[in-house]
Amino acid sequence: MTQPAGARRYGPEVGEPPPAVDPRRWGSLIGLIGGLVFVAGYSGVFGTVAHVAAWVAGAALVLAALLALYVWPVALGPMARPSRRALVIYVACVVGELALINVGSRVLTAADRGELRPALIATVVGLHFIPFAWAFRERMFFWLGGLVGGLGVIGLLIGAVGVEHAAEALAVASGLAMLIVITLYARGRFAPA
Repeated sequence: MTQPAGARRYGPEVGEPPPAVDPRRWGSLIGLIGGLVFVAGYSGVFGTVAHVAAWVAGAALVLAALLALYVWPVALGPMARPSRRALVIYVACVVGELALINVGSRVLTAADRGELRPALIATVVGLHFIPFAWAFRERMFFWLGGLVGGLGVIGLLIGAVGVEHAAEALAVASGLAMLIVITLYARGRFAPA
């Protein structure tokens, strides 16, 4: 069945809030900021050219996501109102994320391995997204958490064996992965068929 000309592909007619007030679209902004922080914050150790290239790539992805979210929106799929349980999971994951980063950073500092902190942060940030997939019924969080967390773990492992700047490199890759997944999400790639 085809939609009649002028039918909307997003918004209340397809079970979604209007884009300007859709909490999923606004929530994506947190991820976009986080991804850009990873890219900008850790790419500087690779020199000016790499830093600028990472910034440009990150900024282009953020722009693409913002255009997809608000200027040329597509359906993200019907939105279910989050349950109280989902909100508890969200708060618990954020608190757990901050606690794990704090404790992990202290452990790394005590072990004289503070250079691994960027990869630790990427690992924890990635892992904290995975329960959101169940809590908010958004499969995008599996991909987001798996990619970001997985790249962070690789950074920890490679850095632990002595590869210089591995933690920063994989943190930058995690940030770019985060921006790519959110941009794909904004383009409706994770919406139910």
